[in-house]
Amino acid sequence: MEMTSFLGELILSNDSKVYVAEKASTSIIKMVQSGNTIFRNAAFKALSQISSHHPNGKILLETGILNIMAEMMFTRRIYDELMDSKKEAAAILANVLESGVEHDSIKVNTHGRRLSSDYAVYNIIHMLKNSTPEELNINLIRILLCLTKSPRSMDTIVSVVNETEASYTLIELINNPHEQLGVAVIKLLILLAPHIGNTLVERLCKTRGQPLGLMECPSGTNHITEKQALSARFLAKLPQQNLTLNLALLNNNVVPTILERIFLIQRNGTRTSRHATVYLEGLVGILVRFTTTLYEPQMLFLARTHNLTSVFTELVIKTSSDEVQRLSAIGLENLSLESINLSRPPQIKKTGSKKLFRLPNLLSSRSVETRKMPVLCPVHRGACSSETTFCLIDAKAVERLLVCLDHENDEVVEASMAAICTLLDDKVDVDTSVSLLSEINAIQYVLKVVKEHKQEGLLQKSFWMIEKFLARGGNKSVSDISQDRLLPASLISAFHNGNDSMKQMAENILRHLNRMPTPSATYYSM
Repeated sequence: MEMTSFLGELILSNDSKVYVAEKASTSIIKMVQSGNTIFRNAAFKALSQISSHHPNGKILLETGILNIMAEMMFTRRIYDELMDSKKEAAAILANVLESGVEHDSIKVNTHGRRLSSDYAVYNIIHMLKNSTPEELNINLIRILLCLTKSPRSMDTIVSVVNETEASYTLIELINNPHEQLGVAVIKLLILLAPHIGNTLVERLCKTRGQPLGLMECPSGTNHITEKQALSARFLAKLPQQNLTLNLALLNNNVVPTILERIFLIQRNGTRTSRHATVYLEGLVGILVRFTTTLYEPQMLFLARTHNLTSVFTELVIKTSSDEVQRLSAIGLENLSLESINLSRPPQIKKTGSKKLFRLPNLLSSRSVETRKMPVLCPVHRGACSSETTFCLIDAKAVERLLVCLDHENDEVVEASMAAICTLLDDKVDVDTSVSLLSEINAIQYVLKVVKEHKQEGLLQKSFWMIEKFLARGGNKSVSDISQDRLLPASLISAFHNGNDSMKQMAENILRHLNRMPTPSATYYSM
């Protein structure tokens, strides 16, 4: 017992932790199972220290420690102990799981229930709901975070959280003053958001002080904390088209604060805090939310008031984060999709009254001729601006989006191309749009994308644009495209291996270029 106590108190090097795990872990685990409180206390401290070194995970797994710690958490009851054995057991279990050991086969009781079972997950979440010690809450969430790495366990967690009051519990824990607990629970909520996002939004908006609480920062400091960064990411990851959350954020007037913080991070750089990049990505993600619900008049007014088109146009280039570029391009796409609905021919105000007098025909026609007519957008056929109709041409965003097509990240390229594609929609003047895009060599960027990227969605958008240029771009576009020597091989590959839509587009382009392979040449061409 004295030696075990010594191991628990002594600060061990990593090499010493491995040595102790190899030589003494079996004996120490037996002490945990004894009924002697002092023995157990000493053993827990020693195991807590040696399990904190991740390379020991496999050694401890072979001793059966996970089964024993799970039993301690779920079934064992020793009421005369002074220490909280559940807290210690949860900490050791979390340490070993975080080392990356396989956990699906771990049994948690004599009936053969596994750690990934409904029984185990329900008990962990039930303890989280009813436990008050913050350390125990943190360790329970650490265990759940490890379980989310397995698709089978993740499905179980999603089901239990969705069908019980656990979603309320997790949301309420965000407000806990314990910083580490808040960070842990938000990490878990971010992982759950793609699965039960609308449920979490409903709970969040019913919780006192939320969602504004997630936007708050410590007073009197510009330092970005991990909790701040994760809070912004959580708000960005919740379903973007959820109008309830978007209105709640709008009504709390968060946009001026978001824009101010984005400006500060851009000015000071992301190196000022290790959480700055995550925070910036979250803030931009929240801004994108508002562009998904522009059918709501308040959202439309907000986008115009803060000129979000210009904001995203700046961010799509002036950033070191791929995610910020991707999100900014998505924001521009969403805004541009509304341009055709917002762009209207200008209304010419009539002067004077027909009832009072009638101008001579000559004077009247001269007045019309000399009256200054507003310049119309050649693509949207109406009076356009980046601020009021979110016009990408007026915002000079197209050139920046084309630069992003040179990016090595598929997701950035695809989002940028999707934004450009809004200018080739059948609702706009496609002929004029193709002409404008040709002037800035857009097709060369697209052909380079086909050459360097193989992601299916990206190729599909590229073929769609090439088809538009061939149909509407005249001889110059046909010449530019036909001169690309690598394009036919990509088209033939897509024709044989792509989905139905890609096959059809590839066939159309090949026929337009008179490069459709004969059956006998098919495999050679591939």
